[in-house]
Amino acid sequence: MRAHVLNAEPFTQVLASHRHVDRIIAGHVHRSMQTRIGTIPVMTCPSTTTQIALRVEADAQPASYLEPPAFMLHRWVEGKPAVSHLSYIGRFEGPLPFA
Repeated sequence: MRAHVLNAEPFTQVLASHRHVDRIIAGHVHRSMQTRIGTIPVMTCPSTTTQIALRVEADAQPASYLEPPAFMLHRWVEGKPAVSHLSYIGRFEGPLPFA
């Protein structure tokens, strides 16, 4: 899977002129990925259904799998950086004690 922005340099310049931009978040991508455009973190959200296959080769064939569904929760508090959480949906063993 390849994640990129066409004409990234002009977009990077626009972002640089807007210091209030904390991060860029995109949904409906069906895979959690993180990168940066300039100094701005970029993240994509997973799906609550199928996930796109994790394939990093440029010539990889597209496919999807029934991996655990997930979502992201983003919390903004005025004057503080945002915090993003990835949460899987389902029933899982636990809670387990910390060692």
